[in-house]
Amino acid sequence: MNLFQRLSYTALNFPTSAAGMPIWIFILPFYAGDLGLGLSVVGILFFLGRLTDIATDPFMGVLIDRFPSKWGKHKHWIFISAPIFMVATYLIFLPPISNPSSLYFFLSLFLVYLSFTLSSITQLSWSTYLAPDYDDRTRLLTLRELMALLGMFCVIAIPAIVELYDTSLTAKVSAIGVFVLISIPLITLNGLYHVPDTKSERIISKIDNPFVTFKSLFTNSMLNKIVLAAALIAFCMSLNGALYLIWMDVVMELPEYSSRLMLMYYFVSVLGLAIWRYLSIKTSKHFAAGVSCVYAVIILLFGFAGFFVIRDLETDIKLMGVASFIVLYGFSFSGPMPLINAIIADISDKLALEHDDDISGTVFSYLTTITKVGFGLAAVIPYLVLELLWGFDINLGVDNTESSKMAVFYIYTFVPIVCYCIASYMLFSHSLGREEHEKIKSVIKIKSLIKEPSSGISKI
Repeated sequence: MNLFQRLSYTALNFPTSAAGMPIWIFILPFYAGDLGLGLSVVGILFFLGRLTDIATDPFMGVLIDRFPSKWGKHKHWIFISAPIFMVATYLIFLPPISNPSSLYFFLSLFLVYLSFTLSSITQLSWSTYLAPDYDDRTRLLTLRELMALLGMFCVIAIPAIVELYDTSLTAKVSAIGVFVLISIPLITLNGLYHVPDTKSERIISKIDNPFVTFKSLFTNSMLNKIVLAAALIAFCMSLNGALYLIWMDVVMELPEYSSRLMLMYYFVSVLGLAIWRYLSIKTSKHFAAGVSCVYAVIILLFGFAGFFVIRDLETDIKLMGVASFIVLYGFSFSGPMPLINAIIADISDKLALEHDDDISGTVFSYLTTITKVGFGLAAVIPYLVLELLWGFDINLGVDNTESSKMAVFYIYTFVPIVCYCIASYMLFSHSLGREEHEKIKSVIKIKSLIKEPSSGISKI
């Protein structure tokens, strides 16, 4: 692929991230506070929405692997996801009613995550075809992460600009929704036209019980080690996102700077992505991902100690301390997940050799199924714990009890520390490296030449 084709493929992740990140940062507090659903109700509904969404992942993996079209294996699924995504974005970001019910919020979330599932699994499966080489795959998927970060950066910049004129959460959420609605069709159509796909139009015949393949993945120790690491990291990142506005408001007492500091966070994560990408190419993907987790632990520990130094200082000095923590912590954000996606793609090649079949869609649906458990629990657990055990009330803000405010601080800090430590151990112990992957790809290439001497690519 040329550079423009690479950018067109990776840009497909832009609207997904632009819509996904604000759900943690803005949508959950928006529906809990401004729209009156309450913290625990929103947390439970969010978890149930993710839980029902999890059930769709295995189906999507099977559909992608078994039912290509005249466009190839992937393009038609991206095309189908776009209108679902647009409807869901309108419902969740621009609710046409002033007091949406719990059912409305649940169904809107389900549609959003259904479109995410359809688009994301397809994109990740597509990467195994577009970048078959070990290091080229790292380059492509880290570029995809860069597009995700740019999407996040844009939707953080939007509230930062909006709050100069209107500080309400409603205005910020609405502006993000309009931006995402415009980006979806433009980016989707460009990607469908320019990015190559497999040529096969045939429906794979081995569909007697395709979920047997998915079920067999539960016993694959190499895959499960990386998938569990991904779930733990997803839990860490999502927990920090779900608590960020609360943390800035009641712990740091700097709510007016939340959007601008988050903007800094995502800006430096772009720089961090370049560092982790370079390290992975010089060493290995799993080593670089493990190092990024260790780095996150170190910064969280420094942040914990620093909090007790700056908590009672003047606002300007406190702001400098919080900004320093956010900038340093931001470097870790872009490290593990794109590298884990690349590792899963490598494992998918190994499994393709073992099964004598391309099951990349099923493998990535397995990854997203497990990681979504981490994403879902990241909201429901802290929200329920804070409200039920400490009596935390999101509407009280800084007027909450001191113990409940410190509970926010400890959960925000120490839960990710534990999870990152476990994830780093699993990543460091991974065994599929560059040399073994090259051998696997050589065997797959020989087999494919024997089976299909003529192959090609297609455009719409």
